[in-house]
Amino acid sequence: MSDPRAHRPISYDDDVEALLPDEDSIIEQTIVTMQRTMEKTFEVTRHGHSGTHSKSHGVVTGRLDVAADLPPELAQGMFAAPGSYEVVVRYASEPGGIDPDQAKRARGLALKVLDVPGEKLREGWTSQDFLFNTWPIIPQGDAKVYLDAITARHEHHGNHAATVAATSLKHPAPKGLTFDRTPAIDVMAHSYYSQGAFRFGDHVAKFAMIPVAAQQLDLVDHEVGREDPPSVLSKWVQEYFSRQEARYELRVQLNVDLEAMPVEDASVEWDEQLSPYRTVATVTLPPQASFSPERRVFAEDVMSWRPWFGLAAFRPLGSINRVRRAGYERLGAWRHEKNARTEVDPLTLADVPD
Repeated sequence: MSDPRAHRPISYDDDVEALLPDEDSIIEQTIVTMQRTMEKTFEVTRHGHSGTHSKSHGVVTGRLDVAADLPPELAQGMFAAPGSYEVVVRYASEPGGIDPDQAKRARGLALKVLDVPGEKLREGWTSQDFLFNTWPIIPQGDAKVYLDAITARHEHHGNHAATVAATSLKHPAPKGLTFDRTPAIDVMAHSYYSQGAFRFGDHVAKFAMIPVAAQQLDLVDHEVGREDPPSVLSKWVQEYFSRQEARYELRVQLNVDLEAMPVEDASVEWDEQLSPYRTVATVTLPPQASFSPERRVFAEDVMSWRPWFGLAAFRPLGSINRVRRAGYERLGAWRHEKNARTEVDPLTLADVPD
């Protein structure tokens, strides 16, 4: 017999979130510690890098097509009606340093959907940003545990193994999962996940970007070799887009049980047997030059990619996302100041360099 909770999404209300004790202090400590770590990196590179996902592997543009005839529970926010939007996608690696691609790091995909109508979380900002990672969870599941991880990263700056060991000793990862176990394969083959929870109009959900082009699926065993150049992933992305398009399905996993699928603990993977990921849109990225200096600099130093840039209907939820709200704002301002760049939110693809 199937689980009666399956496909019965909960209704969103403000009570799905619960603040941590001393949460404001935890968030402040996290931001201060991350900035100190970023300052250490700046002293080495003389460049203001992001605190996470600093190393780009490619920046591409394309379109997002909302699926037609979505059922009511999926027809939320920008997915309420069929339509097409211009998008910018950035592939990158965690954490905040510039590590060789042989290192088994989490990879990221940032999706910026341009000129999306509707009530926004930030006045004057027109894009809807979705940030994804190769893990469907965040092992540091709430802001307090995340602070411990950020503190370890600062104390062991430049020594990833020591950072992982220190964090794992204090907070063993769920089911033995750690970010350093991410396979070092072609970034085009990965599935990517929002990790944290989000409001989804009348409901609560997580998002995923799943590759569906046959050429991408064929790359799942395309591993980075010991003798490959330290930035081979950007070379592979360039080679891929020089020949063919990439396609993803943007999928949504609706929350059907707040106990089994907690909002405040991002270390818990939501059971796909209870609620499978369901497609709401398709993202198509045509052949193009993916790593020109102009485009890379624009994506890294001029644009910003933040989960709190978007629709009120898709408001980020949980303490990890609440850290991101203040952290991305302040640390982004620091980075733009260091690099003498003015933050820009592109309105159309005409604003994005080739």
